[in-house]
Amino acid sequence: MKKYWIFDFDGTLINSEKHVRETFLKITKEIAPERLVFAKKVVIGPPLEETAKEILGDSQAKSLKVFTDNFIKIHDNEILKNTIPYINSERTLKKLFSMGHKIAVATNKREKPTLQIINHLGWDEFFLSIECSDSGIKQRNKSQMIKDLLLKDHNFQKAFFVGDTLSDGISAMKNNLRFIKANYGYGYNEDWGNIEIFAEINDIYELGELHIK
Repeated sequence: MKKYWIFDFDGTLINSEKHVRETFLKITKEIAPERLVFAKKVVIGPPLEETAKEILGDSQAKSLKVFTDNFIKIHDNEILKNTIPYINSERTLKKLFSMGHKIAVATNKREKPTLQIINHLGWDEFFLSIECSDSGIKQRNKSQMIKDLLLKDHNFQKAFFVGDTLSDGISAMKNNLRFIKANYGYGYNEDWGNIEIFAEINDIYELGELHIK
């Protein structure tokens, strides 16, 4: 039976945590060294501006634009050599696609690097829709991206949402989607107590082994 899937991207299909973290640390060290402890522990996954605000705090809020501009420059120039797909991501996408399942992406990553990575990996054919934080008329959070996707294609209202962070779980609940938690991603230290989790996976290929309707 044909199924519908919405995937988070970074932390679920691909892994750029080391590069993102090192970029956060480098910029913080340059413009707000007293905030390094926050750059070291911040969760990778939320939108760039939201994360930058958390790192900088109120005391360094004036540096927000410098921080985000520098991050974009460093991140985008080095993203391809510092991003790898999880070992079974392509295998899983190929399997779901070959079975006639419909697949979309909803990611807090900006559109430019997201498409750059997808094109580089040759994954373009797999996705019916790619929703990014900045690919709409205005900046969107994950829940709003999913809502827009559901409005564009009502069939995705019966989709499974696969993600790795607390914000992914919250976004799935707000849109009445069944949430599959990727335990291998970035949200391992978050408090999952109030999240409705349909299933948990330790490897993305386990999706093909779940007995779901």
